Amino acid sequence: MSEESPFNIKHASEAAYVEPSGVLDQLNLHPSAVSFIRDNKRILQVTGVVIVVMVVSISLYKSYRQTRLENGASNLSISMEGEGDTKTEALKHVASEFSGTPSALWADTELGHIAMKDGKYEQAAKQYQIVRDTIKDSNPMYGLLTFGIAQANEAGKKYAVSSAMYSELKAVVGYKDEGYLGMARVLEAQNEKQKALAVYEEYLGTFLGENVNERAKLMIQEKITRLRVQE
Repeated sequence: MSEESPFNIKHASEAAYVEPSGVLDQLNLHPSAVSFIRDNKRILQVTGVVIVVMVVSISLYKSYRQTRLENGASNLSISMEGEGDTKTEALKHVASEFSGTPSALWADTELGHIAMKDGKYEQAAKQYQIVRDTIKDSNPMYGLLTFGIAQANEAGKKYAVSSAMYSELKAVVGYKDEGYLGMARVLEAQNEKQKALAVYEEYLGTFLGENVNERAKLMIQEKITRLRVQE
């Protein structure tokens, strides 16, 4: 038997070699799917890159947002512990540095409270209004800010605006009592006793059901009686 030459060995090796199938073929995809992917390989690659970039960007933004929220809350907490002008300046910093966050809203609201305590009613009303304009009426702070605007204008004897705010407050969940009582109080301050009486009577009509606050109901009845006696 003749010895095999190196050439014959090489030839046999090449003949036995089978080109490996592609990854797509190994996935057992339908031929039409394989064909589509190969025909649109470039587009699919670009799309894949875009998706990856979007996912990474969203992840980074969420991380940035969370960090910003935490820093805002921390700065607000520190600001609330201050006093006088130091506290005011710290709150202004929070409001500007972390705008768009709950901490900024609370900082701006607290600036309104400070103005109220200092007797700067017009400034307080404007501050509350600015904050309220940035939120929806479904926001839990909406009622608080509306109440603040009403009180600031009442204290500044701007009764028309105050009455309008109290009237609006009647429809806000959790602020019905403040709305009715404030509106009636403003009308009494203007010596509009008949209108105030009508508001108290309307308010009394809302005391229905088993969970009525009897103490509040009695107080309203006393106010109605007092105004009727003065007629």
